[in-house]
Amino acid sequence: MVKSFVFLSLAAICCISTHKAFAQSPAVIDMHFKALIQHDIKAIANSYAEDAQVYSPNWEGAKTGAAGITEVYTRYFASTPDLTYKINNIINAGENIVVEYVVNGTLSNPEGSTPDYMKGKKYTLNYCAIFIVKNGKIIKETDYFDQVAFLRQVGFFDQH
Repeated sequence: MVKSFVFLSLAAICCISTHKAFAQSPAVIDMHFKALIQHDIKAIANSYAEDAQVYSPNWEGAKTGAAGITEVYTRYFASTPDLTYKINNIINAGENIVVEYVVNGTLSNPEGSTPDYMKGKKYTLNYCAIFIVKNGKIIKETDYFDQVAFLRQVGFFDQH
């Protein structure tokens, strides 16, 4: 973790002198989060390259391309229709963009395998996403969040 922080810090410092070469990167991230806030699945998918890969602790392996991204966000917005996003910090390190943000929502329509006791539970999660952007499109995204915090908030640990 310390090595990653040092790398990102150095990359951010190096980026200060070369930010003009990567001026498009923050714009695609801004558009991506505006689409997330509006639950605009088509615009979300459009912010990714056709062969983009997205990784999350929510699933095994990567979701790939527009079809994978569309499937994920269709599920998220269906299960948590009041899902909100608030960006806390963006670090632009050239093609690498790190975004720290918070999501809030109520698990109103849990998916088929989700236990009934989770229905109606509110949750707040701190996320960190690392994006790689080339030619104005996201080519890779890796998300991190505390799954234990989510399970605690939706009552998983209250079950006996």
